[in-house]
Amino acid sequence: MAEPKKDSPQQVEKSEVWTDEEFEAFIDTELTKDPLHKDYPELFKRAPKIISLWRQRYEGNAPLWKRLFNKERVLKEFIEAAPFIDAIERLVLSTELKDGEKFRIIDLACGRGYLSMFLSELLPPERVERCILVDKQWPMHNLPPKQHHINWSHIYGSFKDSSIPYNYYESWPVKLNTSKVNLKNSKEVTNMEERLFQNKGPIVLVAVHLCGTLSLRAVEIFNRNPETKFFCLKPCCLPTMVHAKRDEIFKLGEHSFPAKEVCMAGKWKKGEWHGPPRTVTQKYFERWADHLYLGIDDRDATKIKKTIMVQRFGGYQNEYLLAERLSETNSVWDVLQQSPEGGEEFNDDDVANICQPVGDSS
Repeated sequence: MAEPKKDSPQQVEKSEVWTDEEFEAFIDTELTKDPLHKDYPELFKRAPKIISLWRQRYEGNAPLWKRLFNKERVLKEFIEAAPFIDAIERLVLSTELKDGEKFRIIDLACGRGYLSMFLSELLPPERVERCILVDKQWPMHNLPPKQHHINWSHIYGSFKDSSIPYNYYESWPVKLNTSKVNLKNSKEVTNMEERLFQNKGPIVLVAVHLCGTLSLRAVEIFNRNPETKFFCLKPCCLPTMVHAKRDEIFKLGEHSFPAKEVCMAGKWKKGEWHGPPRTVTQKYFERWADHLYLGIDDRDATKIKKTIMVQRFGGYQNEYLLAERLSETNSVWDVLQQSPEGGEEFNDDDVANICQPVGDSS
């Protein structure tokens, strides 16, 4: 995935002196440039206020806000997650919970946690216990961040770091907690499942921009854990060629496929793609998403694969996979089963028909 452009120094300087109203108006103008705002108008209207709340939270800590807020990155994160945010909010608001029961949201490979930060401001705390931000780059819970870690000061503030005079942790409407887990380490994943999934309320498992085989891990986690009520997966880059060279077979439940069907050489370097033409990689990526979809266990769940055009200028990572363990939440699926502008939806037969090796005309 290409790195977003950095904001210009002039833009950063100007935004620092804007009033909240001016800042929100600026964000609103930028968001409405994206065609997806027509599909999620209410959500896009609320996003500028949420980002403004972050700005207010970090007032007085300019270095932190400058590190956290890159306009291109934050808006890209929101736009690409918007279909999931909309579905999760509908699920949380519509589900009949048992007495004392609350949702728990687990955000896999979360990076800095922008998605969970949006969800914390949007969702009602009386229905959501917390969001758990899972990433291998977090520090251990009892140690300060080092240079190679994701700095968690925007999540915790003085709750974890006494040198910061602000307790950000208590300011989040839905609490945010970090969890250091390497999703490629089976022992760490098993430990995470025991700690975070078992004997909890309904789980929402979210996985956005999962690189390579991490998408396999996300599907496996959903399949293994019946407490997971709702699953959202947006895969990112393809598995590397090492898996194809080993002649590996990827297995997800009852579905399996040769790694060579989806592996691809190439990588982003300084904002430029070094690898095969995108016309080739796009075909591999679409087949990768198809296989992931077929691997989601739907014996007790409803699932859908949707193409939603969030990358329009050369990008092709527009595949969204969602699943809900029965029974269905009507307010969620009434929207999911609509085709957004410029998008498509697929069922099992559609995917099986197109899930063929590139060049195979059968």
